[in-house]
Amino acid sequence: MNSLTNDLCKSRPMDSILIDHLNNTVLCGSVLERLFAEIERPDSYIAEIKRLEEKGDQLTAEAYHTLESNTSIEVIHISEQLIQRVDDIIDGINNAARMIDIFRPKKIEEAAHDLVVTLLIMIDRLRKEVSTYPEISVESARLCREELKAREEEADLIYHNWRKKQYRVLVLPLVDESNWTEILGILEHTTDATYHAAVIIERDARLRRKTL
Repeated sequence: MNSLTNDLCKSRPMDSILIDHLNNTVLCGSVLERLFAEIERPDSYIAEIKRLEEKGDQLTAEAYHTLESNTSIEVIHISEQLIQRVDDIIDGINNAARMIDIFRPKKIEEAAHDLVVTLLIMIDRLRKEVSTYPEISVESARLCREELKAREEEADLIYHNWRKKQYRVLVLPLVDESNWTEILGILEHTTDATYHAAVIIERDARLRRKTL
């Protein structure tokens, strides 16, 4: 039996796993922010992001293992959705870093920095909400979802305005524009995943209130 199997056998409560997962995701996002600040020296940051993403995969596996002991089909279904969304967030961060590794841009686009900052704010807000899981009130979950929706719309606007500027002014060479379009698209999609995690948290809170 390997160490991962041993760890999975020590079934932890879901709230502990989710907090660890989001703490790890916040850390991963902060490394991406530092990567963008030192875009000319990306290798150590890319490696660290990959390491943290692999840790996220282990936490996802642990969360699924914990769900095996739950007897409520409804709770299992909605918890699986939440775990998947959290995993999607850290996967998005890693995918952005992988594109940096492939494209090797010479300098950062301001819109990319703005999207990462917005994403980090969203993940941190999600982490704070999950800190009281599974005792999150419907009212608190609703407020979190509304705040993240506003941030997600802000990210959409950042991406849209950048694309519009490139199309109308041709600021970057076509290859660079294509590369950054892909990177920015990944980041914008990751903000969507973060917002959808908040939507699921609100559904979870409503379900738990109904079953009380």
